[in-house]
Amino acid sequence: MKRYVGLAALAALATVGCQTELERGLDESQANAIVVALDQHGIGASKAAEMGGGDEPSFTVSVAPDDVAPALSVLRSEGLPRERDPGLGEMFGEGSLVPTATEERARMTAALSGELAQSIESIDGVLDARVHIALPQAQALPLDAPRPHARASVMVRYRGQSPPYDEAAIRRLVAGAIEDMSVDDVAVVGVAAAPAAESERQLATIGPFSVSRGSATGLKAAFATLLGSNLLLALGLVLSLVRASRQRREAEEAAAKDAKK
Repeated sequence: MKRYVGLAALAALATVGCQTELERGLDESQANAIVVALDQHGIGASKAAEMGGGDEPSFTVSVAPDDVAPALSVLRSEGLPRERDPGLGEMFGEGSLVPTATEERARMTAALSGELAQSIESIDGVLDARVHIALPQAQALPLDAPRPHARASVMVRYRGQSPPYDEAAIRRLVAGAIEDMSVDDVAVVGVAAAPAAESERQLATIGPFSVSRGSATGLKAAFATLLGSNLLLALGLVLSLVRASRQRREAEEAAAKDAKK
């Protein structure tokens, strides 16, 4: 009897712990962002470090099998996992021994764009940011010509109905990072991300409990296993009582026979 109960409990744990890999090869910030976004939509997710990684650890995010489709929809609407734009360290870490002026200019522009995009993306509610910079070529100008201003265009994709940032602050941030640029030379375009479908945020209700739809199957299986275990325990108790009653009756009959002798 104990063996059957133990097997039933193990089956319940295996059912509840069943997870499907959603994303892998993530850095920790990407994995955390995915777990938080899924939790906000009522989808439970787990983060685990991958084994055998290099110097930089990588992570895997998993969800219940029934939550894979809605989880992918949430990731698409949230723009996750977000690719990290290269900054100054990445752009100038490697390169040719003697870079040309054109290569140096292109790398500097890309590095500035990546650094500014990372700063804007750190604002709570911002999903993605792109910074496009146009730097003037001073070499092609006559000596007495006025130096043209650098220009920048910023596209920000955000969560919610209204922008979570101050447009004037983003203009100051970009203009302050680039030489010969004023706040009037910065254009900011905000785009609201399409929200996930309402049905994807609904929870399944099982008795007094509310869980994500993917966890409902495992929870039902756990309840069924617990019910089966209780029935087995009750049956074992009844059999034990019947056996004890029969043994007591047999002992009484044996004692009566001995008394007659």
